[in-house]
Amino acid sequence: MKRKLFSWIYPPYLITILISAIALTAFTAQSATNFFLDLSSQELKQTVSLTANAIKQYLSPDMKAEVDEKVQALCLQLVEGTQIRLTVIEPNGRVITDTGSEPEKMDLHLDRPEVRKALSSGAGSAVRKSATTGVMTAYEAIALNDSSGKTMAVIRAAMPFSTIDSRRNSLVGGILLFSLCLALAVSLIAIFLSRRLLKPIVRIHKGAQSFSSGRLTERIAEDGPLEISNLAAVMNRMAAELDERIRTVREQKTQAEAILNGMAEAIVVVDEKLNILATNPAFKKIFGDSRETSLLSLTRNTELCNFVEAAIRTQGPLETTLTLYGEKSLQLRLTSAPLEGSKAVIVINDLTHLNRLETVRRDFTSNVSHELKTPITAIKASLETLKDEGFKDPSLCSQFLGIAMRGTNRLEAIIDDLMSLARVEEEEKNGLKTKKLSLDEIIDSAQEEIAPRLAGNAIQVKREGLRELLVSGHEGLVKQALLNLLDNALKYATVENGLITISTARENSFAVLSITDQGPGIPERDKLRLFERFYRIDKARSRESGGTGLGLAIVKHIALAHSGSVRLESIEGQGSTFSILLPLFEPMHDLANTNI
Repeated sequence: MKRKLFSWIYPPYLITILISAIALTAFTAQSATNFFLDLSSQELKQTVSLTANAIKQYLSPDMKAEVDEKVQALCLQLVEGTQIRLTVIEPNGRVITDTGSEPEKMDLHLDRPEVRKALSSGAGSAVRKSATTGVMTAYEAIALNDSSGKTMAVIRAAMPFSTIDSRRNSLVGGILLFSLCLALAVSLIAIFLSRRLLKPIVRIHKGAQSFSSGRLTERIAEDGPLEISNLAAVMNRMAAELDERIRTVREQKTQAEAILNGMAEAIVVVDEKLNILATNPAFKKIFGDSRETSLLSLTRNTELCNFVEAAIRTQGPLETTLTLYGEKSLQLRLTSAPLEGSKAVIVINDLTHLNRLETVRRDFTSNVSHELKTPITAIKASLETLKDEGFKDPSLCSQFLGIAMRGTNRLEAIIDDLMSLARVEEEEKNGLKTKKLSLDEIIDSAQEEIAPRLAGNAIQVKREGLRELLVSGHEGLVKQALLNLLDNALKYATVENGLITISTARENSFAVLSITDQGPGIPERDKLRLFERFYRIDKARSRESGGTGLGLAIVKHIALAHSGSVRLESIEGQGSTFSILLPLFEPMHDLANTNI
């Protein structure tokens, strides 16, 4: 587990302070020991010299007992109140006087180191354990000579180490106490300084955490030491630049997503294992919004997958077209673009609608040409025959004039329907002027118009469904759409299947006007194209019945102009139901003469 910065800084600092205090104390103790030894040595030397001067007059070669007593008394008087011990020793080693013990009980001191040095060189010193007291003692000794240079005695002063230790310990204790107090004070200062140093660092750490969590607009206070404030300033600049870059990347990503989502072309990014990495809505529209991540599992088309593999392998742009077979066959154009890391972008254009429009255009051109050419050819042929044959045979003349008249009527009907369709499309583009309409009234009016055609045959028109439905629409166009559907039903009705049903219903916010016949029905292949212009299922029968091929196209565009739609339900051999969905009348939203 990682430690905090404070635990990295303070403990070593504290240990350093304590080691320094201990080292200072040890050095002071040693220095104090040496100092007090030197001081005690000087004191002992002075005491020895003073004693020698004081007792010199009493010493002679033939010392008497009373003299020993005087020297003893004088020595006691000199060291009174001190820890110094004085000893007077004869040259032969006999102790004359000792302020710490009884001289007569002491052994000869001729073997003492300090005494030997004094006898040999005039002065001697030693630090040793006293044979008399058993205590470590510092000794200083000098030889006291007479005028002839003969040694009369050795004066020795001694001081036990306990005295020196007590002086040293007192000094060292004071120094140790001072060192500890100093260490404590410095430790407290170190704590303060550490926390003061850590405070801006912690602030920078919190700021960095904010930056890492995405809050790049926050800023770190740029105060504290120069280095810390410079670091905070650098991090603030970094956050600002990073925020700007992220914002730019997001904008670019949003733009790219908007472009991809708005493209009509399907886009898919695939890796070398044919895993799908990214798609757009157009791709999902073609292949479905599946959770499959494999292109092969999703499309189940080896030709497409082979193209993708080739695009990744060659790392160059490729293009091809193919057909996907399924519920609806799709004609696709594929274009590839390489990406780094063995990936590729595949752009898929759905050409199905364009090809269908092209087919419709070709069929429309062909149908228009055929529909116009047929009556013109009949008229021209009739007139040329009349021109060649003249008017000699009245019956033949009447026959060819009838053919020309029928061709002319057909041309007139086609032109009228084209004009009606153009007018509906113009209304659809510019907006219809609508009003409240009663479907019951429009149905009744349409039934009155077709009544003469029903006279004398077995065809019946039946009315069922909801009554009193009000719609918002253009009366003339709605009636025309209904008449076109009724006319279409009458053309395909037979005596055996002569029932036509007009029904009305309500579906959400729309009124549904349906015409059901019991005619031959519509083959499945023709349902999608039945509302196209000039599209016929049975061209020969349609022309025989007088149809122009534009009736259902006009119905579709009338419904679209009303913001509605058309619907076809048919089973081949059982009849058909054509329905128009018109918006219901809403008083608050659909006022008279309002454009839609």
